[in-house]
Amino acid sequence: MDKKKLEIDIGDIRLKNPIICGSAEHFIEKAGIMNAINMGAAAVVAKSSNESNVAKIQLDKTDYSLIDSKLDNINWKEKKDIDTSLFGRSGLIQLETEEWLNKISILDNEAAKENAFVIASLIPSNLDCLIKYAEIANNLGIRILEVNIGAPHGVELDEEIKIIRKEDIVKEIVKNVRDVFKGSLWIKIAGVTENVIEISAASKEQGADAVVMIGRMMAMIPDIESMDPILGTNGAYGGRWALPITCRWLSETRKMLGNEYPLIGTNGVRSGEDVVRMILSGATAVEMTSAIFMDGFDVIPKTLHQLSSYLDRKNASIKDIIGITADRVKSYGEQEIRPNYWKKFVPDDSLN
Repeated sequence: MDKKKLEIDIGDIRLKNPIICGSAEHFIEKAGIMNAINMGAAAVVAKSSNESNVAKIQLDKTDYSLIDSKLDNINWKEKKDIDTSLFGRSGLIQLETEEWLNKISILDNEAAKENAFVIASLIPSNLDCLIKYAEIANNLGIRILEVNIGAPHGVELDEEIKIIRKEDIVKEIVKNVRDVFKGSLWIKIAGVTENVIEISAASKEQGADAVVMIGRMMAMIPDIESMDPILGTNGAYGGRWALPITCRWLSETRKMLGNEYPLIGTNGVRSGEDVVRMILSGATAVEMTSAIFMDGFDVIPKTLHQLSSYLDRKNASIKDIIGITADRVKSYGEQEIRPNYWKKFVPDDSLN
């Protein structure tokens, strides 16, 4: 494996490869975080925090289901194929945020010895609290801060976890955090908004070093035998089905913000080839979460091996392939004329 081929830059941050583990329950404890780093991840986003007690209590109500391609709930011990999706609900870290940030700082220092990063994740609720925690993160020397303005559970917990859809509010949040946090600032945005590009532009304008897109979407899945909702509730839904949607947003955002601005893809990656798909669409790096949740930490080296094999086959580096497909996307108006092509899909006697 040629490690140089895997290196990428996000602003002043150099990652040894484009694999970032996204925030989830398996990154609450030190063991999970360091295990991912030891397995080869360039960075781990620790489980998110804010000041809300309601969101902390919600963690004790966490539940997850695996959903197969027929939309049936399957057992965790069953063999999972690449199209298995993750459906669930969750809360936030139960430590007080200041205590948690202290732990992140220590873990980030440990990760630095492995040429890796532990990223602090904050979710907005009260802006003053967010600014205070961002300043604490800065003073502790935490190198990367991800502010998640699109956590899907926000629509259920209302004011405790906010999904930010308005550009003016995004600008206010990013500007205030940027004023106190001098490290690398990433903004993670929702998959439930149609103004992804505008929110990304607002984040860039106010000094964010990268935008992470797109978060999982809220869903409700009926169990047709019991007629109850799976998990008894709405939940966040993510899977490989979302990858083309993420790729489209990466491509369109790259077109508007320019080739040099770092975008980080998330939602849908299940293999090294899927990482390639997001990078070809304009991602500089990729966050993997559900794949690790479902199949364990061995997914990380397996994905890195698949990615490296692809680069060897193409005699390319990650930097060489960023956005290649995105830059080849044509408009409908640029497509060739195909008279009567549609008739191939109509039975001959359809009008008789």
